[in-house]
Amino acid sequence: MRLKTNRGLLKYILFDILTLGIYGLVLIHKAAEETNITCEEDGKKTRGFFLFLLFSLLTFGIYSWIWYYNVVERWGGYLRNHGRTPSLSGSNYLLWLIIGSFLVGIGMFVATHMYLKAWNETNDFYNQSHGSDSGANHSPKAANGI
Repeated sequence: MRLKTNRGLLKYILFDILTLGIYGLVLIHKAAEETNITCEEDGKKTRGFFLFLLFSLLTFGIYSWIWYYNVVERWGGYLRNHGRTPSLSGSNYLLWLIIGSFLVGIGMFVATHMYLKAWNETNDFYNQSHGSDSGANHSPKAANGI
């Protein structure tokens, strides 16, 4: 299965605005799904959108920070296990997200950019190590993905 490697901040912002926030929610589902594929060897499972939403509501948003932290850490672990240096750690992501929010909201955009970049890097390495090039998506499922 070929995973997407071209997610970017401008596309994210545009689609999130056009879909009134639904695009961001779909990306949570896709991140969980793709993280479970790329990081399968660690034996962990990233929960999908419905549990993300439920636990985030029950914890007044705190669970979402934990969820993102764990996803970024899984990507980093996968890359480190294969001799790569991850571009983002879970703690750096949270620092930009939380503390950077006091910088006129810019931190949120920096954190999102770094998150999408780390996701692309992880998927790109997975595609390369599983016999796919890093060019266009070839599988029908990946071509139709978000």
